[in-house]
Amino acid sequence: MYTSKIDTLLESIRKLLRRGAYQNAKKIIEKLHAADVAYLYRYLNEKEQFAVFKLISNLETAAEILSHVDAPTSAHILTNLERERASEILKAMDPDDEVGILAEVSEEVREELLSFMSKSDTERIEEVFQYPEDSAGRIMNTNFFALHEEVYVSDAISELQKRGEDSTEMVFYIYVVDDRNHLVGVCSLRQLLLVPASTRIQKVMTSDVVSVFPETDQEEVARLVERYDLLAVPVVDHENKMLGIVTVDDVIDVIRYEATEDIMKMVGTGDEYHSRSVMHRARMRVPWLLAAFLGGYIGIQFLRMFDATLERIVAVAFFLPIIIAMGGNIGITSMTIVVRGLATGKIAVKELRKVVLKELGVALLLGILYGTALMTLAYLQFGDVSYLGFVVGASMLISMLMAAVIGTMAPIILHYLKIDPAVATGPFVTSAVDSLGILIYLGLATLVLI
Repeated sequence: MYTSKIDTLLESIRKLLRRGAYQNAKKIIEKLHAADVAYLYRYLNEKEQFAVFKLISNLETAAEILSHVDAPTSAHILTNLERERASEILKAMDPDDEVGILAEVSEEVREELLSFMSKSDTERIEEVFQYPEDSAGRIMNTNFFALHEEVYVSDAISELQKRGEDSTEMVFYIYVVDDRNHLVGVCSLRQLLLVPASTRIQKVMTSDVVSVFPETDQEEVARLVERYDLLAVPVVDHENKMLGIVTVDDVIDVIRYEATEDIMKMVGTGDEYHSRSVMHRARMRVPWLLAAFLGGYIGIQFLRMFDATLERIVAVAFFLPIIIAMGGNIGITSMTIVVRGLATGKIAVKELRKVVLKELGVALLLGILYGTALMTLAYLQFGDVSYLGFVVGASMLISMLMAAVIGTMAPIILHYLKIDPAVATGPFVTSAVDSLGILIYLGLATLVLI
């Protein structure tokens, strides 16, 4: 949707809601795709969101909208709906989306909603809630297409056609099971269409199946989908019995959620930051600001140690900001590469030595380049002031090398200590690089120039 179209729709819907022209607003909303309605929710306040949702009479459309909006919004809408109506909408959703929303509402509301559901649905949902948060079991869809290995291809196609008539669910793969309901293979629709109808499905299937346990972390599931270009991953128990599937749309949500979570952690906040009060937001930032505050205070003490040098050669002070800034940039860049690599699995533990050496090589080349440039600028601006150019150039090189070491090693050490690098690395790296940059520069200036 174009920005102009969004603005026009928002203005029209808000104007109609203010006037109480709900039927006219309903006509506009019913013409939109559910995903577009959910997109509009980003710009509506809570009152407007709820008013729009109450205009939607079709259960499937309401369910699809709730599955597209963010979790806090869907939970708020569901909480404020009549319980019977809310439970009907939940039943129309895919099981994974249903569980995801129920996880966001309060326990009291969840129990009230479950009371309107059948015993089998309640037991299924409660069983899923036994799995850890952020696990494959929590995001799996229990609706999947499985056939016995002795079934003929013609019968498999007939079952697919029947499934398509009874449900709007998209079938990614056909999972093949044996007499004990153990997963033995997987077959794509293309494989079925390329063989005679009289062929047994076990002759067509691929027996090397990539699967996960319900306890597997959702990030690991995302990595498997990326690595093997899968549309869905089967979830099996420890006896290899099918429990459900994690589909690619849920994997995309996981990737977006985990990336956002890492970024929020690196700046000292969490994924629930936007729903918190001003006081709570301030408390969340206190530890990270304290780390920066203490690091800055240590830097002040280093400056005091070399006040005689600064008094005798004032020109030394002019180059301090750029040396600290360049070192800080190298440190943050190295840290971000390693933290993200560890989080996505693109950097394996056995490759850490290679990563460290590569970052040191990059810092060395950049340090020589910018060190030489700064040394030249120092000479042009101040002339030959007792090797000042050499001091600033060498300090730039050493500071950037030091920053690369700290930025690379800090997240690795925290990873080994079982501490989330995304949470603790940023403040430590910034403070350490700045303070040590001051120490290196002024220490070298004192040794050479005084």
